[in-house]
Amino acid sequence: MKRLFFALWPDESVREQCTGLINKLDSSSMKFVTAGNLHVTVCFLGSVNSDCELALMAAASDIVMQPVSLTFDQLSFWKAPKVLCLTSSQSDSGASSLADEISALARSLGIRLDERPYLPHVTLARGVKDKVEIGFDPIVWVSHSFCLVQSCSTESGVEYRVLKCWPAPTSVG
Repeated sequence: MKRLFFALWPDESVREQCTGLINKLDSSSMKFVTAGNLHVTVCFLGSVNSDCELALMAAASDIVMQPVSLTFDQLSFWKAPKVLCLTSSQSDSGASSLADEISALARSLGIRLDERPYLPHVTLARGVKDKVEIGFDPIVWVSHSFCLVQSCSTESGVEYRVLKCWPAPTSVG
């Protein structure tokens, strides 16, 4: 069984902007997400067996993704999970549509999902005790693909490994 999720993966510019923001934070009061693990979850699947993983990969190939553009302009503290994350004051219908389509696909394969409404976010830190106030320029995250990612436990902590990506169709002019 593998712990899997679908995600939007950042390009290097977005990764650097997120890392720059992380570097402004007080490291004594929280544990930062490593640069290689930064992502926007589209659909968390949980533990999935190999047959279901193969079915997910095959079915995901039929999803026609439209490019997604998210502007992360808020730093949010979520008290119960004790996380600090980037959120957006504006919604993106492309992200919500993709999340809905992937969730429907997962449910059709018998995967039980969280029923909370989809909220795109980028987790920056865990173990956060209080709200953090810091100014930053909005981070525009444009994705032209979505990925299936595995969460792997390692000696140095959790590492996210991209298993496969599906690009949005490109228009040829």
